Amino acid sequence: MATILVITLGSLLTLINLLLLAGRISHKTACGWITVLMTGSGIGSAIAGWTTNVYISAAGAALMGWEWWNSGGGDGTRRRLKSWASRFQGVRRTAPQGA
Repeated sequence: MATILVITLGSLLTLINLLLLAGRISHKTACGWITVLMTGSGIGSAIAGWTTNVYISAAGAALMGWEWWNSGGGDGTRRRLKSWASRFQGVRRTAPQGA
C-alpha cells in the first residue's frame, strides 16, 4: 500500500514539474504543491521503512516549503498570524521587591 502511495505521489511530482516547465502554473504554485507531495511521499516512505527516501523527501519538502514561503506563497498565512497575534498584547510587570 505504501509503495503505491509513493509511486503515485512521484508521478504527480513529475506532472507538476512538467506543468511548471510548460508555463501552465507559476513557480509559487509549483513550490506549494511539491511541498505537499514530498511530505506525503515521506510519510509513505516512513510507513514502508525506506529511511533514505524519508530523509530525501524531508529535505526536499523543507527546501520547497522555504521557497514557497519566501516567494510570496506565505503572505496570506503571515497576515493571518499577525492578526491573530495582535489580539495578545503583553503586559509589562515589574518583579516583586523583597522586604
